[in-house]
Amino acid sequence: MNRLLSFVAFLCLLALPLAAQEEALHGTWEGTYIDEESSEITMRLTFEADGTFALDQNIEGGEDDVESPIEALSVQFSGTYRVAGDSLWVDIVELYYIIDDEKMTPVEFVEFIKEFFIGFARGFARLAADLERISDEDYPAFEQAFVDEFLAEFDEDEFLADLGFGGSEEINSTYAIEGDTLSITTTEEGEVETLEFQRIDVASAVAPTSWGALKAAWSP
Repeated sequence: MNRLLSFVAFLCLLALPLAAQEEALHGTWEGTYIDEESSEITMRLTFEADGTFALDQNIEGGEDDVESPIEALSVQFSGTYRVAGDSLWVDIVELYYIIDDEKMTPVEFVEFIKEFFIGFARGFARLAADLERISDEDYPAFEQAFVDEFLAEFDEDEFLADLGFGGSEEINSTYAIEGDTLSITTTEEGEVETLEFQRIDVASAVAPTSWGALKAAWSP
């Protein structure tokens, strides 16, 4: 009987690392990094045991981000996730942009940006009209042509794609957990990016289990 129990315990131990790592993923993680536009991004990532996840990003514009119409914004993602080995899939089903406490869908956010560019173009149209001595009578048509030309290169669909969301989207990554550090590596168009997060809900971490402790638990 003791041999049988030891064998069963051994089989349980073989399955333990994978199950423990998946369970260790549950909880909330946070990380901060600087992107290529010199913006500081703080990310809070939560994985629930029911297979849902949420990601909140707070983005602070960098000094070089002079073309941005806003100094700070938050982005909220939510959806489902699944794991297999060290692979992690997240399926984004909802995404919102928050500016001055106003929540916007991706389409509404693009419209917000578009309106900013229109205002920007109108300001330049006024300057150009003054330099070219455009009459008040001819100015409305001049301004409209100026704005139309300015927006000709603004592709709303492309802008949405650049935001990384055009509807439901599944992203495949790999992940590793060492202590209270979660590393997520994503490969996209040949570029590899690894982000690190620190656990901020230590109480949910899975306690390590050794063969000795497991064997002792099965001993009569």
